[in-house]
Amino acid sequence: MTYNEGAVFKWVLIVGIAAATVIGLTLLTRPLVGALWGLVLVIAGSVYGIRWTRDWWRRTRDRPGGPDHTP
Repeated sequence: MTYNEGAVFKWVLIVGIAAATVIGLTLLTRPLVGALWGLVLVIAGSVYGIRWTRDWWRRTRDRPGGPDHTP
């Protein structure tokens, strides 16, 4: 499996910025607020991942090498 370095760097930046916002919000307010914001970010990321997976599955279903492709 090959990885696109630009795409990986983009996701490293996204995760880093999300972590920085959680840490910053926690330092400015109470730890509960930071924890809730972190939970919101995790839920949003999970929803995005599920939608991306469903879209990928739909697009690659009939392609050679796809999940449901029969030779």
